[in-house]
Amino acid sequence: MDSITSNLKRLSSKHVLVVADSCYSGTMTRSNRITLSSKTSREKYLQKMLKKASRTLIASGGNEPVSDSGGDGHSIFSDVFLTALKNADEKVFTAEDLFYGSIKESVAGRADQTPEYSIIRNSGHDGGDFLFVRE
Repeated sequence: MDSITSNLKRLSSKHVLVVADSCYSGTMTRSNRITLSSKTSREKYLQKMLKKASRTLIASGGNEPVSDSGGDGHSIFSDVFLTALKNADEKVFTAEDLFYGSIKESVAGRADQTPEYSIIRNSGHDGGDFLFVRE
């Protein structure tokens, strides 16, 4: 994990999202969750997220073993993640939106693992988030 974090600091990319589908992958994070109440707040939030560097992680589980199968040729986590990307309602959405809106409960409901979303400690994170833009 130290090697990954060190390499993330060196990247020139402004926004980086690490998706880890492996046992104990949630151990490199700390929690960070934002709740928005209106469309105007959301638009302002998205603009703010674009301006700030992000180093975030979506992990298939915390400090626990995770399932390698059960998801139509993928792990349950990968199956849910891919389905969430395909079925996203918004044109622009954050990794946090994707995680809390589609991934966390679905994976935890189908497997003995609880996925995690968080910033990556000591990686150069500056308050942003990874944004997906549907075309």
